[in-house]
Amino acid sequence: MIFILSADAVTPARPFTLTVREHGRSLARTFPMPDVHAATMAPIAIASLAALVGLFAVLDARDGDRRATLAGLRPGALLAARLGVLALAALLATAVSLATTASFFNATRWPTYAAANALIALTYGLIGALLAPIFGSVGGVFMAFLLPFLDIGIVQSPMLHPEPATLANLLPGYGSSRVLLDAALTRGFDELTPLLIAIGWLVALLMIVAVVYRRTTVPAARRRQAR
Repeated sequence: MIFILSADAVTPARPFTLTVREHGRSLARTFPMPDVHAATMAPIAIASLAALVGLFAVLDARDGDRRATLAGLRPGALLAARLGVLALAALLATAVSLATTASFFNATRWPTYAAANALIALTYGLIGALLAPIFGSVGGVFMAFLLPFLDIGIVQSPMLHPEPATLANLLPGYGSSRVLLDAALTRGFDELTPLLIAIGWLVALLMIVAVVYRRTTVPAARRRQAR
């Protein structure tokens, strides 16, 4: 909340030219800089908070889940419970951040803008879950702040790149960020391909989390028996 409000307070009130899509065409349009900046501050905060949620939702539960699987509980049910907690916490962070943003910014299409932010939250929540077995708690916290800042805050930022850079297309925040800007600043929906890319990232990350969770939670002997 403080991050979003302080970013708005320091943004100069001057015009800013940005390339957006309208009716299937790319157009250069001028917007007030505070509007563009405000639209992109919430997703940075949301992505970082969601990554932290994903990190600790998995990290703090890992030992307990190992014992639960040894006791006979199904790993799929445990994973579903962890993902449910992750999703609820990520969506709560999204709601709080959007409520703060709404106090000084009015998106052109709020439902789509909110949905794009929620998609970012779920995507980075799953990324946070993957950080836990790789970096642990200390390194994971650092990466949970660094990755969203590099992706959403720098590479996808329209303030730094009025047109998406080549690298932007390869990062998980690309699709959701394009949908978010489209909803924040234009009246029509013109970002179907980025939306499909964002959903693809979400599905791929969900599958990877399921595989990693099983390998780090289910004992090796039990995995061999399941085969």
